[in-house]
Amino acid sequence: MNYAAAAGGSKGPARPLPQQRHDPPAQTKSGTNGYAPKPKSPRRQSPATKEAHRRTEHVTREEHKPKTGAEEELVYVLTLKLTDSLAKPMNSMREQYFPRRLNRTPAHLTLFHALPDSRFAALDSGLSQLATSTRPFFVSTGKPFRMRLGIGINVGKGYNRMKQVHEELRSQWMPYLSEQDAGGWRPHWTVMNKVNEEKKVDEVFQAVEKEVTQNVQEGQAIGLDLWRYDKGNWVFANEYKFKGP
Repeated sequence: MNYAAAAGGSKGPARPLPQQRHDPPAQTKSGTNGYAPKPKSPRRQSPATKEAHRRTEHVTREEHKPKTGAEEELVYVLTLKLTDSLAKPMNSMREQYFPRRLNRTPAHLTLFHALPDSRFAALDSGLSQLATSTRPFFVSTGKPFRMRLGIGINVGKGYNRMKQVHEELRSQWMPYLSEQDAGGWRPHWTVMNKVNEEKKVDEVFQAVEKEVTQNVQEGQAIGLDLWRYDKGNWVFANEYKFKGP
């Protein structure tokens, strides 16, 4: 797959092939946030652990499945593309607080979690049209909040515009969206998750609250990134840069 063509904004999307496995390309060009996940050393697992993972790695909760009738289907994740001025500090915070062995993706604002490959033509058409008519808009960090096992940070400025973008796509794709994607949506960054120590989460929350209150991070939303979901890994598929007047 030619990732360079996709990242360079070619005329047609470079649709990823299901049988290929690649790591997302590292992007160093200013104004992108497609960081490549850091390679991690393999962890030794007991036979019992390996068997447990084998039994559960393909299990998907019903509310997370697209409504296409397919039992198992290749899906995509759609995120907002931000300028480095906002993407980098948010990712640094995630790398600081998210459990390292579980942190497979950079900090991100997810719009949709499971877009079905069988509707790729409609997805690509909708994304291309929206990108053509949408111009970049200002985004800033908002207030942090406690999650059951972690911490999220809400969007401040740019929240309403982000909701408009999401709703425009959601209304087009509603017939085949998963229950999760068709429901309510609140854009946020997850900077800590899957931490069972309540005391530790409390301590980090206080630190994050102080940090985002004293140093509001700002940037621009400049497009959308599409990622192929592959057993917990995100493989960069295509970008749709905002080109509105």
